[in-house]
Amino acid sequence: MTIEWAPLSAADLPAIAELARRCLAHDGGLPATTSPSFLERRYAAGPGVGAYAGGRLVACAAAGPAGQATAVTGLVDPAHRGQGLGSDLLDRLAKGPVRLETESLTPEADALFRARGFRRTFAEDVFRRDLALPLPDVPLPPELAVEEWSPATEEVFHAAYSASFADRPGFPGWSRQEWVDWLVDDEFLPGCSLVARTADGAAAGFVACAEGFLIQVGAVPEWRRRGLARALAVAALGRMRAAGATEVFLDVNENNPASAALFRGLGFETVARRARYEN
Repeated sequence: MTIEWAPLSAADLPAIAELARRCLAHDGGLPATTSPSFLERRYAAGPGVGAYAGGRLVACAAAGPAGQATAVTGLVDPAHRGQGLGSDLLDRLAKGPVRLETESLTPEADALFRARGFRRTFAEDVFRRDLALPLPDVPLPPELAVEEWSPATEEVFHAAYSASFADRPGFPGWSRQEWVDWLVDDEFLPGCSLVARTADGAAAGFVACAEGFLIQVGAVPEWRRRGLARALAVAALGRMRAAGATEVFLDVNENNPASAALFRGLGFETVARRARYEN
């Protein structure tokens, strides 16, 4: 079949969305990666190219700034893989220092990237849980009080976040305002986001949620290995289910096996891997 190449434009977003949905159904991943806002950010903000077979978009990629490098992301229709389209996309857009970004890594893509001299610098596993399944009974420690997200609790939430993740690799050390700006958007769920406090008001742990997504769950060092993160996650899942959610997703870095084990124990299953590669 003849492949025709053409530059991408905003007018191609509906076709890109259809291609993204076909890839998601085949590879798994986060449903949000097929949303109009996500695709517009990835494919309409910089130069891009599309491959068409019989007038149908079967592969595409786009480039954008990423510090001193160029970020490149792309999609290849599952029915048209193994024909060199991924390699062609790299030839057209991967110039100079490049960061490749994929939301649903496949073994074939990993092999291609490595063969082209790229090394993986980041990976997160995407987990999903069906909220129609029963939730385990995991009570919160009785000596802790739990509060929802509000302007009055932002400070203790940030304290819980900072203490929970300060010892994690790559911790950004965000100020309260930087973290809130990153965390809170139109899909944030304040009523499902909880912070646990001791009797003297100190932060013990927290969970932050968005629509269909557990953003972060953590316990401060002195409250680890006491079931707090597990209890907060279950409490948040129960609230999300009561609000009408039928499934929930989350990301876990590949260098955090303890967190992955915690969520598998709560009924989550791995559905995809997000990754970044650099040359």
